[in-house]
Amino acid sequence: MIKNYLVHLRNKFFGVNAILAAVEELKHEYRYLSKNINNDHKDNNSDPNDLDYQTNIFNQFSSYVPTFVNKKVLVIGCGSGKDCSYFVDAGASLVNGLDIVDNIGCGFKHEKVKYFSDSAENMPFENNLYDYVYSVATMEHIHEIDKAFSEMVRVTKPGGIVYCFACPLWNSREGHHKFNLFPQYPWIHLRLSKEQIKEYCSKNNIINPNYDIVYDIEFMFSDYFNFLPSARYIEVCSKLPVSEIIKNTLYRDSEIFLTDEVFQELNRIGYSKEELLSNAHEFIAKK
Repeated sequence: MIKNYLVHLRNKFFGVNAILAAVEELKHEYRYLSKNINNDHKDNNSDPNDLDYQTNIFNQFSSYVPTFVNKKVLVIGCGSGKDCSYFVDAGASLVNGLDIVDNIGCGFKHEKVKYFSDSAENMPFENNLYDYVYSVATMEHIHEIDKAFSEMVRVTKPGGIVYCFACPLWNSREGHHKFNLFPQYPWIHLRLSKEQIKEYCSKNNIINPNYDIVYDIEFMFSDYFNFLPSARYIEVCSKLPVSEIIKNTLYRDSEIFLTDEVFQELNRIGYSKEELLSNAHEFIAKK
């Protein structure tokens, strides 16, 4: 099911980076729901941890660094640990994974890897420790991104690389992360309230076959998201104490879904076209 849906995503998103990061969100969504739904209602065939999107993003990051051999790496938002495995395989001497999920590190154990159940806004590491600090599909969930980005820079060695890819951003078309539920109602999370969405689902017979759709709607408005505008990412990263900003970029979705009617509706409540189309943020810097 998930693999088929990736083909659907490929036709909708602006490029491979956003597709891969969007799939990362399905993994996080799976973790969230697993805490709130009886095991009998889980879809055992749709665990996104089986997907290979992480390899593609790791390969992209690799193009910015000369080598991982004998390097120290921090993975922020490491989840079950698969991202950490790539750095071990590439020759890193030490890999630390940081996340606040309950299943941190459950999928990869290695003598070179140590996991920390701590917040990205307040990391338990000394200054200038890591050669590379890496984070994918995590920053859009962190409420105080200024602290998190500052911490990423703080723990990176001078000359080291900070890499962060956040997607989808909250004010984008599917910033609610429920990619398959509301294809006919883009930006539904900005246009309707939680109760209005429940009513809309009821009237239009929109269901999740695996569990009560109320879980989806509650998830959409939970503190799992930071609700920040895209400009905040650019602003925060532009002020970081680094020697070189390689990228501080917003990627934009296609305008095909932003009809004049939808834009006028959202513009009346303060959203610009640029904000609505900003789907992802990528930051790469050398300290």
